[in-house]
Amino acid sequence: MIERSDWPRVTALFDEAAALDSAARERLLAREETVSPAIVAEVRAMLRSHDTAGDFLDAPVWAADPELLLEPSVDALIGRRIGPYRVREQIGRGGMGVVYAAEDERLGRTVALKALPPSYRGDSHARERLSREARAAAALSHPSIATVYALEEFDGNLFIASELVHGHNLRTTLASGAVPRERLFGTLIQIAEALEAAHQHGIVHRDLKPENVLCTAEGRIKVVDFGIARHVTSVSATQTGLTADGMQPGTLGYMAPEQLRGRPVDARADVFAFGVMSYELATGVHPFGGGDPAALLERFVSDDPPLWKRIELPGLDAVIRKCLQGEPSARYASGTELVGALQRLQSVPAAAPVAPSPSMEGAWWWKFHQVAVAALTIIAVATIWQRKDWLAPYGSAAFIISLVFGTITTTLRLHMWFVSQVHPASLLALRTRVLRAVVICESILVAGLLAMGIHLTGPHDGTAAELVIIALLLLLSLLVIEPATTRASLKDT
Repeated sequence: MIERSDWPRVTALFDEAAALDSAARERLLAREETVSPAIVAEVRAMLRSHDTAGDFLDAPVWAADPELLLEPSVDALIGRRIGPYRVREQIGRGGMGVVYAAEDERLGRTVALKALPPSYRGDSHARERLSREARAAAALSHPSIATVYALEEFDGNLFIASELVHGHNLRTTLASGAVPRERLFGTLIQIAEALEAAHQHGIVHRDLKPENVLCTAEGRIKVVDFGIARHVTSVSATQTGLTADGMQPGTLGYMAPEQLRGRPVDARADVFAFGVMSYELATGVHPFGGGDPAALLERFVSDDPPLWKRIELPGLDAVIRKCLQGEPSARYASGTELVGALQRLQSVPAAAPVAPSPSMEGAWWWKFHQVAVAALTIIAVATIWQRKDWLAPYGSAAFIISLVFGTITTTLRLHMWFVSQVHPASLLALRTRVLRAVVICESILVAGLLAMGIHLTGPHDGTAAELVIIALLLLLSLLVIEPATTRASLKDT
């Protein structure tokens, strides 16, 4: 039984799990289940509803008011007649939307009826957001986009009546692994065509992900949830709307770099999200390991996406990698270009050669950088050892911690250097596996060096300056030199 005091933990665990791919999600829940089985059981139920609904909006309604789940008011519409609609059952719920299956008694058809939850029905921003979703989707007429029939208002409450899609979302599909090759290309073409239709009308979805793509029993794809979509008039569209200052709508694991940084977005943000989702569908794994903080940091420090697993379908690997470029101008400009690229692949012979492995020719600067950073780390640890008495009473602890993280990052960097010398073909895969560990260890080491340098200022300015300079050099290496040398030296050729 979930107590009211448990809801903050329930919502926090739900938010964390919802951002992960299926494998990472299961690992997280299994770990938490040993401590809080009742909380995990509730989160699993919420995730099932979340996945079935297609994640209609960003945050769960119960995050705003957990009491809604403890009272019958959430399902108060079931069995009622709302205008011409007879509400049958609740089929999903999202951060600011509750979705029902309802019978349109005028036309004798079943529709999906989306309403604001009770706590948001008087919120003018929530009402405008629901209206904007209806307008965005209603402007689009395409077989791969769920059709909006009407935006209705009854008793002061807004409702969207739309096509009821019988099927499952692609997150459910991914629970069984990669999409079979014979179905993959058709699925991607349909999603890209939906983006093409939206972009031709100046609409950017901004939250494309497996939860928002439904698949019918016949294999027809339907893109849903235009709740945070917006109209743009050019590639330099401003980022204004119904979100708080500094907050960017979307889902972390699928947001383009410019979206994560809070910069203006256009159709190319959807192209990036398409690339992430396509890679997942083709390989069964997320290209960046999911939406966890370490994966996001890895994306910031490396302009080249860490895609170690190649896609076997001829030509598709190159298309997806272009979608995932960090610089928007390097991606396809819109869904129209994306559809064109995918259609051209249909004429590629089955025996088309796979792109060769990266060459290390001319990569001396990258190799030198690895050795230089390793040497700098060793100097930093040695300096702490020599001056640990000045850091009393924490000098020994500071040295041991620095030694552990310094040893890890030095070993990994020298190992990459060695592999670049003896087996360069496997370097990209190796770098993908170890980059996150290097980033985490060096980030901790930099923070420690800065803290120790600040502590030693005054009586030991010389050593303090040495530690601070080394910390800044390591930080500069991590954020600037590492991505630049990798981009210049480890390109596919």
